[in-house]
Amino acid sequence: MDEVRRVQQVGKFTLTVSIPRDYAKRMGLSAKDTLLVREDVDGTLRLIPTTRAREAAKATLKADQAGSKEMLTMLVVGAYAMGYDTIEVSGKEPLDHATVDQVLRTIKRLRGMEVVESDERRIVAQSFMDPTKFPVDSLVKRLQILVSRSLEHVMSSLELRQTAGLNEVSRIQEEIDELYWLILRQLLVALSRRELASEIGIESPLHASGNRVSAKTLDEIGGIIQDAAEELVRLRKVRAKRDPKVTASMQRLAAKTREAFNTTVESLLAPDIMLIGRSLALVEETMQLEKQIMDEILSTAGSGYSRVLVSYFGQLARYCNIIIEISSHRLLRKTSRVVTVQER
Repeated sequence: MDEVRRVQQVGKFTLTVSIPRDYAKRMGLSAKDTLLVREDVDGTLRLIPTTRAREAAKATLKADQAGSKEMLTMLVVGAYAMGYDTIEVSGKEPLDHATVDQVLRTIKRLRGMEVVESDERRIVAQSFMDPTKFPVDSLVKRLQILVSRSLEHVMSSLELRQTAGLNEVSRIQEEIDELYWLILRQLLVALSRRELASEIGIESPLHASGNRVSAKTLDEIGGIIQDAAEELVRLRKVRAKRDPKVTASMQRLAAKTREAFNTTVESLLAPDIMLIGRSLALVEETMQLEKQIMDEILSTAGSGYSRVLVSYFGQLARYCNIIIEISSHRLLRKTSRVVTVQER
């Protein structure tokens, strides 16, 4: 609906624009209702009815059409991430026990979702979460803490003597996945309910896209660390021999990787030219150290198994480059000591 409206002056200082009648009728607006007027980054104004009750969105998933329990799980998680308030899983025939257990376990991992109805042919879950209580940056910070903790467990187990903490890595990865799904949900809520965007911590759709990529990158980094943990468990089971010199080098690499990772996420949460530069330098140092250790392994008999572990740390550092790029873009959104932004 495109209409041209003339700006009119009311009194000495107030300018007004009338609202199209069809729009007002569709939104249920009447005289004395309130509208939130928000300026977007491109200079356009958005009118958001604050008195209009939001209709709860619902997704009904047909279990018998999903094809497999794994696909059904993916659809349930996807419906949650897409921001549906109610998720119903139903079937023409009674749901089998394996499907019910799978759905219930999945819903249990979706923060803010609770099962409100359940019978032999359907399961209904509903969201009771207030999205304004979970700003995206605070969730990203929590992701950083979890990933760093997971990396510490791997570091402490590199000598293959103490591997108890490796079991914790899998549990931490489950929490990382849950936070990632919640971040996706928050981003969609911010885009679809613009009156809540600022409270969720999203300045613009551009901001939302950067957060999605960052969250996915952190989730992938967590997966790399989990792979490293599983490799360490395997090596201990087969009683792999280790060269103390190579092990010490790997511990240096792990420490450098953790430093690069933490500095990179800090530069994302508080974009600063010095932090971003430091992140770039640490990632480069990590990759150079990875190369040196690979050369060292090639010249050391019996340490071939270490190459897989070293490559995991290298992958982690390379993923940091994605976050650094987003940090630099955030830096360029506002005027600072390193850039002057001139509005269009």
